[in-house]
Amino acid sequence: MKIMKIVEFYRKNPTTFCIYALLIVIVFIMAGLVLMPSIFYDQWIWKYYWGSLVADSYNSASGIAVHNGIEAHEGYTMVSEITYGVILVFALYVIYKLLKKLKITVDWRFALALMPYILFGPVTRVLEDTGYFDEPFVYWFISPLIYLQIAAYALFFVFLGYYLEKKYKKKGLTVNKVIFVGGLIFLIPSLYPVAAWILGDQWSSTNGVSFDVFLIVIGLVSLIVGLVYLVAYIFRNKEKIAVYKNPLNLAMLSGHLIDGITSYISIKDPFLMGLSYAEKHPASNALLEVWGPLFPIVKFVLIMVVVYVFDVLYKDELKNHMTLVNLLKIGILILGFSPGLRDLLRVTMGV
Repeated sequence: MKIMKIVEFYRKNPTTFCIYALLIVIVFIMAGLVLMPSIFYDQWIWKYYWGSLVADSYNSASGIAVHNGIEAHEGYTMVSEITYGVILVFALYVIYKLLKKLKITVDWRFALALMPYILFGPVTRVLEDTGYFDEPFVYWFISPLIYLQIAAYALFFVFLGYYLEKKYKKKGLTVNKVIFVGGLIFLIPSLYPVAAWILGDQWSSTNGVSFDVFLIVIGLVSLIVGLVYLVAYIFRNKEKIAVYKNPLNLAMLSGHLIDGITSYISIKDPFLMGLSYAEKHPASNALLEVWGPLFPIVKFVLIMVVVYVFDVLYKDELKNHMTLVNLLKIGILILGFSPGLRDLLRVTMGV
């Protein structure tokens, strides 16, 4: 009976329900940290979340951090990946509701406006890999905190753009323009130290700049995406194929190919370039261990299937929910492009 009342309350007040649920979780965790810190902090938060973040910082060369005898390793665990996945789904839902309420069109132009923020993440992340940031700021540039930082910047300019568009729309000012310019404010300064490093001004140890890897990865991605576009263009009269020349779909494919191909080249070193990197994600590592090229191939197939499901299989059912569909596509783009570009820059800069 109580469960039915809870379900009924959720149906009538989904937003309020989520706020209450979040508050209950926060109170539960806070109480656990006070009453049972060895279990809640040492064995849980430290081991699976904060400890791995500390171990991932430049100051932890071994990739291991220890607190009260509990080791935390650099990278992700199944527990942290599942947790961050749940948080991501919840965040996308909240952002979807917000954009819908503000009546902001989520399409390829909106995705393009977000590109400076999407670039800012991996660029600053690789700067952290070089030791560019000191404590405590260094942790602010390690995932997942880097994603929270970027989300805060983007949301600020979404609200600012919404306000300015309503006030100056007749002068050609739009939400997307404000968001894009706001992103450039953060991105452009972060590009300078990366360029300086590649050109020889290096402030920490490096395995050597490998710009050839950058060219190989970008070349392969461009070739594959170009072929997909060419096929989709040739058969543009066939709706099931023509959807693959959609800019947002091609952007998703590009992002995940950068991730997949970079991981394969940097870990398996098929061109014998002297590379020796390791994969943090358990699922990705499993595919690479089976057969190196399997990881980028699986990524390619998955994105092709995602596009087919969204734009062909359930096109009619989703036509009234394009804001949600395109937001999910942008999320998928970020999940591939951000780690992929960060890894590519790491290999290129030799860190």
